[in-house]
Amino acid sequence: MAQKNKSSDVFPWNYQIGDDNYQKEPWILNKGKEYVTIEKNKDNRGFFYVQKNKERRLSLNPSQIKSTYNQLIEFGYKLKKINF
Repeated sequence: MAQKNKSSDVFPWNYQIGDDNYQKEPWILNKGKEYVTIEKNKDNRGFFYVQKNKERRLSLNPSQIKSTYNQLIEFGYKLKKINF
């Protein structure tokens, strides 16, 4: 039996204001008491910052952040829905 690939081709940062799934950054993924924050790197266009809990913030390129996001989803993290 083939295993379903949970990886996403659409990421929270791909949505624009007005889209149904648009969320303002930073994007927060939760799993229990752990959380990972993703936000755009304003100094290095196209790159993103990722930070787990209060650990050191890392800068990732677009392919790295997509891979990281998909791995987090596979590990059970859920994108926190922010109402505004």
